[in-house]
Amino acid sequence: MEENITIEFVRNWIEKHHLTRKSYESVLTDALTNNGHYYIDNPYLRDWIRENTGKFRNILPYELNENQQIVLEWLKEMFTDTGDGYFSVIGYLANPTTREDEQDVAYIALSRLNNLEEIHVPAAFAE
Repeated sequence: MEENITIEFVRNWIEKHHLTRKSYESVLTDALTNNGHYYIDNPYLRDWIRENTGKFRNILPYELNENQQIVLEWLKEMFTDTGDGYFSVIGYLANPTTREDEQDVAYIALSRLNNLEEIHVPAAFAE
């Protein structure tokens, strides 16, 4: 009997094991070599990962540093409080000088991010 593996099941499994994008290669290696019984204790999940490697990688969350997490929480707050669309909120990242209070914790955290770290914040926000 084949079990139906859903995206929601995979997301819950990822969360349960605290996996991130950094875990991708080790989990994939374990799935391909039939190892990884510590993580992948479900043979149907192992098969799903083998057949959906790209999809699996895309649903693994980014591991954010403290400054990225501050900016992400600020973006979530802006999205909820202002009712602006996703691209309007992301626009705040592109033009942080429009902030009323440049001493704001989120603005300071944003100014400390390098280019790669900046890219991960909207990706995490979109998730």
